[in-house]
Amino acid sequence: MDHPVLIIGAGPSGATSALLLARHGIRSLVISRHRGTANTPRAHIFNQRAMEVLRDAGIEQQCNEVASSVEHSLSGQEYGRLWAWGNKPAQKGAYESASPCRMSDLPQSYLEPILVDEARKAGAEFRFHTEFVKLDQHENGVRTVIRDRHTGEEHTVNSSYVLGCDGARSSIVKAIGISIMGRQLNTAFNVHIIADLTKYIAHRPGSLNWILNPEAPDWSAVGNFRMVRPWTEWVVSMHPSRKDGKSFSPTEEEITKRLHQMIGDYNVPIKILSTFQWTINDQIANTWQKGRVLCIGDATHRHPPINGLGSNTCISDAFNIAWKLAYVLKAKAHPRLLDTLTLERKPVGDWIVRRANDGMEAHRRLWDIIGLDQDSRRQALDLLKSNSPAGRSKREKWSEALEAMDLEVQALGIQMNQVYSSSPAVAVEPGDQAPDFSQTDLLREVMISTFPGYHLPHVWLARNGQSPRVSTLDLAGHGRFVIFTGIGGEPWLSAAQEVGKHLSIDIEGYQIGFGSQYLDCYGEWAKVRGVEEDGVVLVRPDHFVAWRSVTMVGDATEKLKTALETVLGLRD
Repeated sequence: MDHPVLIIGAGPSGATSALLLARHGIRSLVISRHRGTANTPRAHIFNQRAMEVLRDAGIEQQCNEVASSVEHSLSGQEYGRLWAWGNKPAQKGAYESASPCRMSDLPQSYLEPILVDEARKAGAEFRFHTEFVKLDQHENGVRTVIRDRHTGEEHTVNSSYVLGCDGARSSIVKAIGISIMGRQLNTAFNVHIIADLTKYIAHRPGSLNWILNPEAPDWSAVGNFRMVRPWTEWVVSMHPSRKDGKSFSPTEEEITKRLHQMIGDYNVPIKILSTFQWTINDQIANTWQKGRVLCIGDATHRHPPINGLGSNTCISDAFNIAWKLAYVLKAKAHPRLLDTLTLERKPVGDWIVRRANDGMEAHRRLWDIIGLDQDSRRQALDLLKSNSPAGRSKREKWSEALEAMDLEVQALGIQMNQVYSSSPAVAVEPGDQAPDFSQTDLLREVMISTFPGYHLPHVWLARNGQSPRVSTLDLAGHGRFVIFTGIGGEPWLSAAQEVGKHLSIDIEGYQIGFGSQYLDCYGEWAKVRGVEEDGVVLVRPDHFVAWRSVTMVGDATEKLKTALETVLGLRD
């Protein structure tokens, strides 16, 4: 079996990679040791950056149709509430300005079938219940042995490249000897249930409900109800009081009793669909690639689900590597372009692991205040109600700890701020100054710039007053390079056509300005473009700025050609 790319793993990173590669016309074979797509909801909040990738892949509308509404607050039972996912009134504008997409409450079990179905339609092949056995790299490709788990029959797949997307227990990472730094911190327990809680949620609708009962058992000191479908289907996570990593195996009777305890009503019918343990990790890979084997997703960044960064980052990983593989396989870029995977994505992966574990510790501080055993919880609850100096102190500490949790559900920056300025796959003109974001709260605020290596800013444009508006991100992407210029930038448009023919790549050119091809609807492009009207901004297929020229130059064609050859690794 010969395929340009073999993908191990059919989760968000693997299935998204297959779909994006297929959109580029690159065939891939995807194998998964599981019988099918995700059978439990798992990840569910997909942020704006991930939704931009799905929009580029042409499936945003499908995803929105099966997603649950996120027009609700995060509710903490008894103790407090937090706005979540851009619904905080004071921050709605920041979220709307950052992207043409909205955050989506889209359970992984609903997303994966869409990804797989669309990838198959576009030419990708999927083989479920098939596992990786071993691989051998050689000068021109990779030989991989795979096994049908049903029949035991083994096959050899010859591919130019292998993508390891097989999750936190990655066999590919082990097979090629990539070191994983960090450790496993603890275990948690999930229960997927059907239970109609509508009457309890009606006055405090929340997609995530943390519940702390004074009488909770040690194996489930803290629990949360995460909505899958409002308000009848849930995934309930249960966390132990001890941080010793020990596993636990409660009976179904104990689980049901604990669920009723968290709900506060022992008469609510509960149907348990599945249960499973999972590990809270603090782990990063020291590299994301060795030779022709490239690893992305949870195989390289392993962390708790705080901030909902896992599958979101997996999808962005796929967006980063798919266009590079396509360009290399089509001989439009040098293979050294693939070496930028680790350089660009590892800092992103390392950062989200740190943030997710910092967020987990914030939860721990909250739990410590309210108590993690029955006696301390009763005492804490009494103090919170007490009209005394100790009671006031306890309430102040609780409010401060609860406010700190805002970083989990209103951290726009950690979702959006991915920067590749030190990568060889971007080019910086001599004298061009990088922006100073030293005073920016990188967790909460978005870094907006067209400096090479930064994400293209979202701005609304329109062809004329009778045309629907489009985002700059809609004009970019779709497997091609684009340039944005303004009045006086006609030589750049001609240069794009000439260089595109010379390098055999697609380069689309857009002129923005009064009387030009596109109107700057709200005058926002002029504020963020970072170049003069006759300057130019070159954008990669993954929405990242590849290069810019602040103003017009004498030989626009040669300047653009040099920049593109640098970005594609065609210059030594």
